[in-house]
Amino acid sequence: MSNVDDRIWITSRVRMIAERKAIRNQNFSYISVTYYSLFTVVLSVFSKFYVQTYPLLEEINLSASVVVLVASLVAGGFRFETRANIYRECYLKLQRLQSKALSVEDRLTEYLDILDIYPNHSEKDYYDLIINHTYWEGKKLKMGDNALVPTPFMWMSYTFRHIFYYACVLFLFVAPLIFLAWPLVPGWACK
Repeated sequence: MSNVDDRIWITSRVRMIAERKAIRNQNFSYISVTYYSLFTVVLSVFSKFYVQTYPLLEEINLSASVVVLVASLVAGGFRFETRANIYRECYLKLQRLQSKALSVEDRLTEYLDILDIYPNHSEKDYYDLIINHTYWEGKKLKMGDNALVPTPFMWMSYTFRHIFYYACVLFLFVAPLIFLAWPLVPGWACK
């Protein structure tokens, strides 16, 4: 039980990471739905130009509009903003608990009571804390007397998730630009 303060601190920091990710995902979903809505508007406005290169433009535009509608409903269903607020509320309670003068037993009881109220963060958020804190920030992280260091699996998970996430973001934003630019580049367009 001597590591209760470390557990409280680590949990609050992991919940901060979870909140940041939820906000990032919320912002990304807003931006991407707006971006793809603009894409469908551009296709509609300049349909006479693009139909020369894309004979099925009407079907493509209708499909893109339906995808935007469904994506906006799905993104709303994930409730990123609500989850971010829940994680924020949790880590603020944990920070208040840290500042209270309580016995170790009372601190542990209150810590566990707080954890009962709120949903858990993902294991990946915990990995991100360890890697960010120990590697990127160059600080030591301990749980009691034990140093917390990233394992090869944590590094693999961290690296894969970040590469995959940013590759998807890049693809989702570059693909429509290539689609729109394709007829403008001499020799690329099929006429």
